[in-house]
Amino acid sequence: MAETRHSSNLPWMSRFAVFVAGALLAASCTVAPAPSPTTTATSAATTTTTTTPSTSTTSAEEARDARLLEQIDDLIGATEQIRELPFLEHPTVTLVDDGELEARVRQLIAEEVDPEELRRDAALEVLLGLIPPDTDLLALYQDLYGEQVLGFYDGETKELVVPAASDELTPAQKVTLVHELTHALTDQHFGFADLSDQLDQEQRYDQLGALQAVTEGDATLTEIHYVTSLPRDQQLEIVNESLGQDTAVFDRAPRFIQDLLVFPYNAGYNLLNNLWNDGTRYEPINGLYTDPPVSTEQVMHFDKFAARETPIEVDLLDVTLDGYNVAESSTWGELLFQVMLEQVLGSNVATAAATGWGGDRYHLYWDGARVAFVLLYQGDSAEDAAEMADALEAYVPAAMAVTDQQADGLGTVFTGDAFAFVARSHDQVLFVAADDAGAGALLRDAFPDF
Repeated sequence: MAETRHSSNLPWMSRFAVFVAGALLAASCTVAPAPSPTTTATSAATTTTTTTPSTSTTSAEEARDARLLEQIDDLIGATEQIRELPFLEHPTVTLVDDGELEARVRQLIAEEVDPEELRRDAALEVLLGLIPPDTDLLALYQDLYGEQVLGFYDGETKELVVPAASDELTPAQKVTLVHELTHALTDQHFGFADLSDQLDQEQRYDQLGALQAVTEGDATLTEIHYVTSLPRDQQLEIVNESLGQDTAVFDRAPRFIQDLLVFPYNAGYNLLNNLWNDGTRYEPINGLYTDPPVSTEQVMHFDKFAARETPIEVDLLDVTLDGYNVAESSTWGELLFQVMLEQVLGSNVATAAATGWGGDRYHLYWDGARVAFVLLYQGDSAEDAAEMADALEAYVPAAMAVTDQQADGLGTVFTGDAFAFVARSHDQVLFVAADDAGAGALLRDAFPDF
């Protein structure tokens, strides 16, 4: 699903500074100040490009740009010191006006998102009751990522894009730029974009979500260390600015989308902070770029990451549906079960069901207008599978457009404007959903053991 495949090129939104505000209040008394650098980087002049068209540059604009670049150079040094890595070359800084910033953000989204894929995702999410039927996902993402962007790193062009509205960076903007500079720094050293692209192309989306948790968790950890190295009065300025920012678009978004957007920042930070606090600081974090967690389950449970508990391989029967193509064949993962169930059933039920995840496989069918979905879930035990089956049987009538249900084989079939089937056999659960009853019944009938 598209929500788990956000490119590292997409800008970091200011609403995540709310997380920083909460985290620094808890951490400022316990997290060590910025460490002394282990490597001294040679200072170099930052390259700057101004993309805003202009026939002439006034001395005031030149002075403003020079002042901004001076502040950004300070942040580059702070990022190198805190992250314990030198820049191999200074990043290109592109100063833009607000209109150009918005245009760059929308262009990034247009480049990173396939409209047909979004239509398919929207159809599936409507079917599952995760978003309202009239949701325009492309417009929603453009609005979400355009909501008060304070600057971003473009991994394709290797630019740090910064709005030049005044000659003084705000406290929250400095935090944002440290976050984005961390992306630029780790990209120079580890080149994680290639692995990200590979996982995306191979439809290994749960693994991609885990990798994104590493990259965003790293940048979030570094920004928090930056904030906690500041005097208390400056920390409070950041808190006040962050809490005062407009997050209306994010607040209106379905909780399912909110949770997926926030996951790599919050869960990634928790994972990496655990590693940092073991006394080895950034050394094990650097290793994650070449040997990242292989599932969102590992990100969500540090003990499972520490044990390198790998997902169970699940074989799912290939079923042919006339008129449909298999658009995706991938792993749903613990994260998607958690956020899907939580939106409808609450956190207690969702967590109890999702934490028993051992592995899964799904096929997503698409005919250009309708979707059909089949998923085979593997629990860590039969008890875990029973919890997931019970949760899905409660979820379907609460979330989907079904009105009737009856026993069928080892489970329950639900019918109405949509079709669903949930059944358990020992430590496995079969889940079928379709917006066409005929397609759903064909998928259900392909698994007579359930």
